[in-house]
Amino acid sequence: MSKTSQCIQLLKILYSRSRKVSVKELADILETNERNIPEYVKELREVGYEIKTIAGRYGGYLLERKSTFPSVKLNDYEKDGLMAGHEYLIARNDFMQKNDYSKAMIKIASAIMSKDAMQDDTLIANRFPLAMPQEEIADRYLSIQQCLSNKTTMEIYYLSLDNHVSKRKIHPYKLFMYNNAWFVLAFDENSEEIRYFKLNRIEKFEILTEKFRVLLAYKESDYLDEYGMKQNGEWHPIKLKLTGNYAMLAKERIYGKSQKVEFSDESTTILSCKMQNKSEIIKFVLGFGKNCTVLEPQWLKDELLLISAAIADKYKL
Repeated sequence: MSKTSQCIQLLKILYSRSRKVSVKELADILETNERNIPEYVKELREVGYEIKTIAGRYGGYLLERKSTFPSVKLNDYEKDGLMAGHEYLIARNDFMQKNDYSKAMIKIASAIMSKDAMQDDTLIANRFPLAMPQEEIADRYLSIQQCLSNKTTMEIYYLSLDNHVSKRKIHPYKLFMYNNAWFVLAFDENSEEIRYFKLNRIEKFEILTEKFRVLLAYKESDYLDEYGMKQNGEWHPIKLKLTGNYAMLAKERIYGKSQKVEFSDESTTILSCKMQNKSEIIKFVLGFGKNCTVLEPQWLKDELLLISAAIADKYKL
């Protein structure tokens, strides 16, 4: 990139911020040496831009007067949506391209946003984040990406739900996210089946040199859809009566296929849908506590009676 281009990019970055920008941050975004930044600032000052120098260890530069740049024609709703997406993704600990995305958004914002558009004061909490550090998740993610690109096999030590670690050789087909966690859809040589593997349950792994071919019969749509993992247990129709605060909250989310929400009165809602995996359905219903009454099916009523009796027995004096 030419010196002129770098100066223009630096000016756009300063324009997009309402606070000072450090020399290091400018150099990282422009992918240049930190020594070049004062020179670019000097060039901009010579043509009339008022750029304030903030001295000290945590110093940097601040554009004191707005300037006009050509902008992409976005309406206010589109701008709000773009910025909300940025804030949401940057706050997550499972977004693997966070740094590159943030740099790109700074460049976009400089052209389409007001000077105070890019703020860092939004709090978005990722409820119940994974215990495994983000760096380890990213390591597994990038390694599986490498296997996907090169069609090479991977050996993993996988922790099952029953706390048993098994050694497996897999052929990765697809990385995807489900319920705020990363998974890989892969052919498992041990079982000779295509299965789902959760990245944070991969305790150890090794990329092998052995190549693989995707099965001719494989179709991604047989395993994944807009609801997640299609082959993760049988689908069951359920019907629940929700009361209290949950009566209103039930309409805020899609819990399963063919969902229908009916309002009996201001404090009672009937939720009907199809959900997958009996154990997950039971946990879902228990989460509503006494504010939920199962209307259908009978097997779910029976399971909850057994669980309730066991819980009550534990707390008997």
